[in-house]
Amino acid sequence: MKALRHTSIGDALGIGLILAVAIFSLLLLVAPSIIVLIISFDTRAYVSFPPEGFTLQWYAKVFEHGELPVAMWNSIKVGLMVTALCIVLGVPTALTCARGRFRGTTALSVFVLVPHMVPGIVLGVAVLFSGALVGISPSIWLQSISITAFILAVMVRTVQSRLLRLDPALEEAAANLRATPFQSLRTVTFPLLLPAILAGAVFTFVEGFDNISVAIFTHGFRDRTLPIELLTLVQYTSSPLVAAVSGIQILLAIAALVVVSMSIGLDKVNE
Repeated sequence: MKALRHTSIGDALGIGLILAVAIFSLLLLVAPSIIVLIISFDTRAYVSFPPEGFTLQWYAKVFEHGELPVAMWNSIKVGLMVTALCIVLGVPTALTCARGRFRGTTALSVFVLVPHMVPGIVLGVAVLFSGALVGISPSIWLQSISITAFILAVMVRTVQSRLLRLDPALEEAAANLRATPFQSLRTVTFPLLLPAILAGAVFTFVEGFDNISVAIFTHGFRDRTLPIELLTLVQYTSSPLVAAVSGIQILLAIAALVVVSMSIGLDKVNE
């Protein structure tokens, strides 16, 4: 009885410690974003906490600022191009890695993962120098391609994880019904992959929209995205305008998660 009592106490202490660490970690992750959002509504013309009042003027000034709306539109274009490239390249790659029957599948998986493991700054410099060697100047296209190479593994791993959880009997049943491999892919596999593809698309769009480590070396002078413009803005002003821009990016990320949650459910991404 004493041994059982000591065991139950130890389990309770362990669970309590894990819960405390989880809550503390969550606060460290969430608290800075909440503070930035609160500051973006402050009535004062400088960054300070806690705020003295509530106003939406800084969000209005974001769209009145000459460069910020252009930078926001550039970020949206980069995010959409990165998402499209990741879907076109990532889904077939995931299918090949998960269903491929040749020796190079493992090497292909590692090859896709390597750019994601390299620091973004290193990849950005490498793409910048490589583009210069072949006469390609920094532009929105070079920026999109470099970010795609950096985060393609996100789409591949998301779709591949879903593929590995699919019941092979479904595809075998389609084959037994004389469906061709393409018909089986179109009518059975692809519909089951849609939740993972949508989740990967949302994550890659947010990363393409927010990326700065790669984009800072590959963007053109006229193609500065919102994070780069925000970095420039921080150097010259300390007004809550900076917090308002950050608040828009935070709200965009939250909206993306809400879209995934309402459409497929976060718990179904890797089912």
